[in-house]
Amino acid sequence: MYFQGIFGMKINRTILSVLVILLTLSCVEEPEKVSITALPLKWRESALPLTVKVHADFSSLNAIDGSSDDLPLAAADDGLYDDYDLMQEMQKAWNDADDAREYFVLDHGQAAGADPYTDLDDYYDGEIGIYVTENWFSSIGYGVLAITSYFAEQRTDHLRMVHGDIIVNFRDYYFSFDKARTQESTTYYDLPSVILHELGHLLGLKHTTSSTVQSIMYPQLGSTEVKRTLGYYDSLSISNLYDTNTQALKTAQAFSSASVDESMKNADDGQEKPKIIHGYIELRADGHCRHFQDGSLIHDHKVF
Repeated sequence: MYFQGIFGMKINRTILSVLVILLTLSCVEEPEKVSITALPLKWRESALPLTVKVHADFSSLNAIDGSSDDLPLAAADDGLYDDYDLMQEMQKAWNDADDAREYFVLDHGQAAGADPYTDLDDYYDGEIGIYVTENWFSSIGYGVLAITSYFAEQRTDHLRMVHGDIIVNFRDYYFSFDKARTQESTTYYDLPSVILHELGHLLGLKHTTSSTVQSIMYPQLGSTEVKRTLGYYDSLSISNLYDTNTQALKTAQAFSSASVDESMKNADDGQEKPKIIHGYIELRADGHCRHFQDGSLIHDHKVF
């Protein structure tokens, strides 16, 4: 009986020890996997600056405003911008936000497509453009002023953009290049303000939803609002997004005498071709904006 008692106690202690170990392991959190929806979105450094072409229908909008068929020039009191049209001015604002690089080629030219596409996938045509459409997409629905549609390759720590377009909703809303008309009317939305916001998305920036932060990436634009300048937050955001790219390229160059593009190509040799992801980001009149990837809603937020 004595030996059985000791043996039984040893078994009980062993079982207890195992249970303690199992409970301890169950309490240890597994490393959190980074969701693809949380990955930063950006272009390869060597793809910059982007050449973004503007659809011809924007000239027609300018004619409606009572001006010529050409895109309007920036106002003379805008300083260094007065040699550019308003589309170029919005692109130059992003160029000026970062001393380390230029994001856009300012001689944008005109987008080739005469007729707007009816499906977002059709915009993946090798030409980055700013478009308008009076046949808004049924899959997106009402309330959306404009979207930025993008195609990106999935990488380890980011989504590498390979194509993007800005598309403005002319079916449901009226837009104007005329700042005074926008401010005096509740009917018109300031088109340069919309484009400046969407260009941020085209570079990979997401929304900031805090009303206390002065940013063009705030996800709401009122019909009388004019926001044609970037804030400090915008400059900091775009610099931080691409500074990681720059550091990675410097590291690659330190280990190779080949060009950056060639080193990138060599790194991809023998690997499975990355998956192409299609997404878009909304700018809504009511500030309730949504982000989609491959047809699924990944972010749904309201301004506050």
